[in-house]
Amino acid sequence: MHEDPRDLGATLRTQMARWPTGAAVVTSCSNGRLLGKTVNSFHATSLRPPLVGWCLDHRSSHLEDWLTAEAYVVHVLAEDHGTLLSRFCGPVERRFDDGWRTGPDGVPLLEAEVPLRLTCRVQHRLTAGDHTYLVGEVMSLDTSEATPIVLQR
Repeated sequence: MHEDPRDLGATLRTQMARWPTGAAVVTSCSNGRLLGKTVNSFHATSLRPPLVGWCLDHRSSHLEDWLTAEAYVVHVLAEDHGTLLSRFCGPVERRFDDGWRTGPDGVPLLEAEVPLRLTCRVQHRLTAGDHTYLVGEVMSLDTSEATPIVLQR
Protein backbone atom coordinates (compact mmCIF):
# COMPACT_ATOMS: atom_id res chain seq x y z
CA MET A 1 0.00 0.00 0.00
CA HIS A 2 1.47 3.34 -1.04
CA GLU A 3 0.69 6.32 1.15
CA ASP A 4 0.81 9.99 0.37
CA PRO A 5 4.01 11.16 2.16
CA ARG A 6 1.97 13.83 3.98
CA ASP A 7 -0.11 11.08 5.63
CA LEU A 8 2.75 8.78 6.64
CA GLY A 9 3.07 10.21 10.17
CA ALA A 10 -0.56 9.45 11.05
CA THR A 11 -0.37 6.00 9.46
CA LEU A 12 2.92 5.27 11.25
CA ARG A 13 1.38 6.20 14.60
CA THR A 14 -1.65 3.95 13.99
CA GLN A 15 0.43 1.01 12.84
CA MET A 16 3.00 1.31 15.65
CA ALA A 17 0.12 1.15 18.16
CA ARG A 18 -0.45 -2.40 16.90
CA TRP A 19 3.09 -3.34 17.97
CA PRO A 20 3.14 -4.69 21.55
CA THR A 21 5.12 -2.44 23.86
CA GLY A 22 5.65 -1.80 27.51
CA ALA A 23 4.86 1.43 29.31
CA ALA A 24 6.87 3.40 31.79
CA VAL A 25 6.50 6.56 33.80
CA VAL A 26 9.53 8.84 33.64
CA THR A 27 9.91 11.32 36.49
CA SER A 28 12.31 14.19 37.04
CA CYS A 29 12.64 17.57 38.68
CA SER A 30 13.86 20.75 37.01
CA ASN A 31 13.74 24.36 38.17
CA GLY A 32 11.84 23.20 41.27
CA ARG A 33 9.08 21.67 39.16
CA LEU A 34 8.11 17.99 39.45
CA LEU A 35 7.97 16.36 36.02
CA GLY A 36 6.30 13.08 35.09
CA LYS A 37 4.99 11.48 31.93
CA THR A 38 4.00 8.13 30.51
CA VAL A 39 6.24 6.84 27.72
CA ASN A 40 6.42 3.72 25.57
CA SER A 41 9.55 4.78 23.69
CA PHE A 42 11.86 3.57 26.48
CA HIS A 43 14.63 1.07 25.74
CA ALA A 44 18.21 0.02 26.53
CA THR A 45 20.78 1.91 24.47
CA SER A 46 24.08 0.42 25.69
CA LEU A 47 25.31 -2.10 28.23
CA ARG A 48 28.85 -0.68 28.61
CA PRO A 49 28.32 1.92 29.86
CA PRO A 50 24.76 1.15 30.98
CA LEU A 51 22.61 3.63 29.03
CA VAL A 52 18.87 3.83 28.48
CA GLY A 53 16.88 6.25 26.37
CA TRP A 54 13.43 7.56 25.67
CA CYS A 55 11.93 10.11 23.31
CA LEU A 56 10.37 13.43 24.31
CA ASP A 57 7.83 15.00 21.95
CA HIS A 58 8.57 18.66 21.26
CA ARG A 59 4.88 19.41 21.95
CA SER A 60 5.27 18.02 25.47
CA SER A 61 4.15 20.13 28.41
CA HIS A 62 7.11 21.66 30.26
CA LEU A 63 9.42 20.87 27.34
CA GLU A 64 12.14 23.27 28.47
CA ASP A 65 12.13 21.81 31.99
CA TRP A 66 12.53 18.29 30.58
CA LEU A 67 15.36 19.42 28.32
CA THR A 68 17.29 21.02 31.18
CA ALA A 69 16.75 18.22 33.72
CA GLU A 70 20.03 16.54 34.67
CA ALA A 71 18.54 13.26 35.95
CA TYR A 72 15.44 11.14 35.58
CA VAL A 73 13.90 7.93 36.87
CA VAL A 74 12.24 5.34 34.64
CA HIS A 75 9.51 3.33 36.40
CA VAL A 76 8.54 0.35 34.21
CA LEU A 77 4.86 -0.20 34.98
CA ALA A 78 3.32 -3.47 36.14
CA GLU A 79 0.25 -5.08 34.58
CA ASP A 80 -1.94 -3.82 37.45
CA HIS A 81 -0.82 -0.17 37.08
CA GLY A 82 -3.59 0.97 34.73
CA THR A 83 -4.62 3.75 37.14
CA LEU A 84 -1.03 4.98 37.45
CA LEU A 85 -0.65 4.88 33.67
CA SER A 86 -3.83 6.97 33.26
CA ARG A 87 -2.83 9.45 35.96
CA PHE A 88 0.48 10.24 34.25
CA CYS A 89 -1.31 10.66 30.91
CA GLY A 90 -3.82 13.02 32.50
CA PRO A 91 -3.66 16.58 33.83
CA VAL A 92 -0.14 17.64 34.81
CA GLU A 93 -1.23 19.08 38.15
CA ARG A 94 -2.62 15.68 39.33
CA ARG A 95 0.32 13.42 38.45
CA PHE A 96 2.04 13.61 41.85
CA ASP A 97 -1.05 13.65 44.05
CA ASP A 98 0.22 10.74 46.15
CA GLY A 99 2.72 7.93 46.53
CA TRP A 100 6.19 9.39 45.90
CA ARG A 101 9.36 10.41 47.70
CA THR A 102 12.47 12.39 46.80
CA GLY A 103 15.34 10.30 45.48
CA PRO A 104 18.93 10.97 44.41
CA ASP A 105 19.52 14.22 42.52
CA GLY A 106 16.10 15.41 43.77
CA VAL A 107 14.15 13.22 41.35
CA PRO A 108 10.74 11.91 42.45
CA LEU A 109 10.52 8.15 43.04
CA LEU A 110 7.05 6.62 42.78
CA GLU A 111 6.12 4.42 45.75
CA ALA A 112 4.41 1.82 43.53
CA GLU A 113 6.03 -1.61 43.30
CA VAL A 114 7.31 -1.67 39.73
CA PRO A 115 9.09 -4.46 37.84
CA LEU A 116 12.04 -2.17 37.15
CA ARG A 117 13.11 1.27 38.38
CA LEU A 118 16.20 2.93 36.90
CA THR A 119 17.73 6.12 38.26
CA CYS A 120 19.66 7.86 35.49
CA ARG A 121 21.83 10.91 34.82
CA VAL A 122 21.35 12.53 31.43
CA GLN A 123 24.33 11.97 29.11
CA HIS A 124 22.95 12.97 25.70
CA ARG A 125 20.12 15.05 24.27
CA LEU A 126 19.76 14.34 20.56
CA THR A 127 17.22 16.06 18.33
CA ALA A 128 15.43 13.56 16.08
CA GLY A 129 12.68 15.14 13.98
CA ASP A 130 9.87 16.35 16.25
CA HIS A 131 11.35 14.61 19.32
CA THR A 132 14.46 14.78 21.49
CA TYR A 133 16.09 11.49 22.39
CA LEU A 134 17.19 11.64 26.04
CA VAL A 135 19.93 9.14 26.88
CA GLY A 136 20.80 8.57 30.52
CA GLU A 137 23.47 6.58 32.28
CA VAL A 138 21.94 4.12 34.74
CA MET A 139 23.24 4.98 38.20
CA SER A 140 21.10 2.46 40.10
CA LEU A 141 18.29 0.01 39.49
CA ASP A 142 15.69 -1.78 41.57
CA THR A 143 13.64 -4.77 40.50
CA SER A 144 10.63 -6.72 41.74
CA GLU A 145 8.78 -9.84 40.64
CA ALA A 146 5.84 -7.76 39.35
CA THR A 147 4.87 -8.55 35.74
CA PRO A 148 5.40 -5.65 33.31
CA ILE A 149 2.39 -4.20 31.51
CA VAL A 150 2.06 -4.83 27.75
CA LEU A 151 0.07 -2.44 25.57
CA GLN A 152 -1.31 -3.17 22.12
CA ARG A 153 -4.23 -1.79 20.13
